[in-house]
Amino acid sequence: MQITRKGEIICLDGFDVRIDKKVVLQLLDCKEDNPIYEEVEEEYEELQEIVYGKIDPHALIKFDEVPKEIAKQINLREKQAAYVLTTVGREVSAYSTLMFQQGDYLKGMLIDAMADSFLFQMEDALQDVLREECANRKAGIKKRLEAPHDIPMEMQQVMHRQIRAEEMLGIGITSGYMFDPVKTSCLILVLTDDEKEFRMQHDCRKCSALHCKLRKVAPVMIEVIENGKSYRIPCAEKQSILDALIAHDVYFSAVCGGKGICGKCKIQLLEGSLDVTPSDEKKFTKEELEKGYRLSCRAFPKEDCKIALDRNDESDFEIVSDYSGKQSDSGASNDTAFGIAIDIGTTTIALNLIGKQSKEVVYSFSTINKQRSFGADVISRIQASNDGKKKELQASIRQDLLTGIREIIKETGISPKQVEQVVIGCNTTMGHLLMGYSCETLGVVPFTPVNIKMIKEPFEKIMGSGLLDCELAVLPGISTYVGGDIVSGMYFCDFFKSEDICLLVDLGTNGEMALGNKDKILVSSTAAGPAFEGGNITWGMGSVKGAVCGVRLDKEKAEVETIGNEPPIGLCGTGVIEIAAELVREEFVDETGLLDEDYFDDGFPIAKTPDGKNIVFTQKDVREIQLAKAAVRGGVETLLLRYGVTYDQVKTVYLAGGFGFHIDTKKAFQIGMLPREFANKIQTVGNSSLGGAIRYFISEDGDREMERMVDLSKEINLSSDKEFNDFYMEHMFFE
Repeated sequence: MQITRKGEIICLDGFDVRIDKKVVLQLLDCKEDNPIYEEVEEEYEELQEIVYGKIDPHALIKFDEVPKEIAKQINLREKQAAYVLTTVGREVSAYSTLMFQQGDYLKGMLIDAMADSFLFQMEDALQDVLREECANRKAGIKKRLEAPHDIPMEMQQVMHRQIRAEEMLGIGITSGYMFDPVKTSCLILVLTDDEKEFRMQHDCRKCSALHCKLRKVAPVMIEVIENGKSYRIPCAEKQSILDALIAHDVYFSAVCGGKGICGKCKIQLLEGSLDVTPSDEKKFTKEELEKGYRLSCRAFPKEDCKIALDRNDESDFEIVSDYSGKQSDSGASNDTAFGIAIDIGTTTIALNLIGKQSKEVVYSFSTINKQRSFGADVISRIQASNDGKKKELQASIRQDLLTGIREIIKETGISPKQVEQVVIGCNTTMGHLLMGYSCETLGVVPFTPVNIKMIKEPFEKIMGSGLLDCELAVLPGISTYVGGDIVSGMYFCDFFKSEDICLLVDLGTNGEMALGNKDKILVSSTAAGPAFEGGNITWGMGSVKGAVCGVRLDKEKAEVETIGNEPPIGLCGTGVIEIAAELVREEFVDETGLLDEDYFDDGFPIAKTPDGKNIVFTQKDVREIQLAKAAVRGGVETLLLRYGVTYDQVKTVYLAGGFGFHIDTKKAFQIGMLPREFANKIQTVGNSSLGGAIRYFISEDGDREMERMVDLSKEINLSSDKEFNDFYMEHMFFE
């Protein structure tokens, strides 16, 4: 390569580069399985030397100030830049034009592609020259700008003038801001004082030509800082940082499913750049944004960056694995054979080791369902599965279950060969995700499940692991939204034997309920949403240490109780009900759900976090509770109406689930979530799904009893029930 200087402009000629055949074929999208591949290869070989003879390569480099037009257009702060122009001359373009005019389109396209390949190689050849020139100026290259990807096309006219292209090489520019000859390229390399930076090469990640045949996007690397430790993970193109974290087994409780709503997936940018999105602006103050706070679900990095995780630790999540009638949990057993009963909840997972001979619980294990990273409720999980994350969701639940089983084996010292059966109770969506079924029909009318019958398969077939050599049974469901967990709960509560009419309500995300006895059972599900578990609440969180679980108001002063008596850090589900009931009692919230005007904008202060932030309950939070409690109450009233019974005719009301286990029922009556007439009929049963799975394992007639339970049950579809809609609107109000 020959280098000469004409004033401030560096001129380069005599490029010793070769056309890349592979690139040429890529540009033509001509692969080996293409019917004309051999013909294209032959034409390429014939044209190669001709094209070399017609290419007249030249390049210009000029170091100068960034023009004000460009700096203003893209809000650029840096002042200095290097202008780089490369061209292969007019003759090769004229040759391709001639081929097109003669109707030989293949040759015309080949010549164009060969000229492009030569231009690319010229740019690569300039790197050493630019490194040396930058070193002489004690500068580095911070970013590359080219039209139209980074700057508007009209900026080419500015670059054309700045580098004196007409004067130096006779290169013109058209009214459409295209260079003449067309096989000419010009770019701006923005300079920095950091000599180590050299970002000259084209970055496909930042390029708007998404369908370019040469597009190659290597993952950016994210350095993650957490608890004083550092690790690196790759983040692919169009992948959010949240998805990258989840893909590398970093658990995040993203209860909104990555929609930028809940604000739980907060990170802090330490190095690099991340765009500020509208979701970020809603969740963070101006000061927080300046400190680098972003929502990881909305963060799509275009370059390597360094972040700090700021996530709620749910390792000590308070999970209900108890149920009424539980006998033992000592870890010691004289049994020689065992079963493992499992409840897969949308939020939590509970496992019990059961002695076959003693019929007692030997050991318990519970954990967060890490599918929460994909959303707090079943709708979010269905959407995630349908969006291409079915395998990730299946892998997540499998991993959680295998971790629990390994823990049980380790802590009890039993042999895996001693486990004779695993029994799982779960809602229909969790069952589909475990089995790897498609969820496409679960979220659309008529909400048809792939399979809700009893499943009995080898453990390895369902779990993808040979950890146990036994049968795995997934208990049957009734419909998409009344699954095996409720069937298991009814089984545990003796619905199929009871002479008296009983009501079972699972106060969880899906609000399943059943009403009936041994002669007839009506079941339903209502979209209560995740508010009862802290989801979609401004300061909501799971039942972890420090979560406010009890509130008492004395006028404007709040006295709070937290899980573990730790300093307050947020509100769990029971805390949400408590503050809502107290605000109603103290008349800070009226019967319509309107929060007092003094607190309407900023929320009612409940407590302060250790770092001095106000934990507040907002108008939006009040509305979330209204929606949730109205859904539950409306469902109960509709079942009673359809069954043809009154409050007095219901003998027992079973409250199931973690929320139902801990709730102060007086507060539930106070906000109208349950009828006051049920006051002396409530019986909390804890994890009834787990209890039913245990009962199935120890029963000698479990299959027949389960079948009887399903046959007795009829679903009431609340979404199309006029009376439910009326009840729902009526009970939206506070009593």
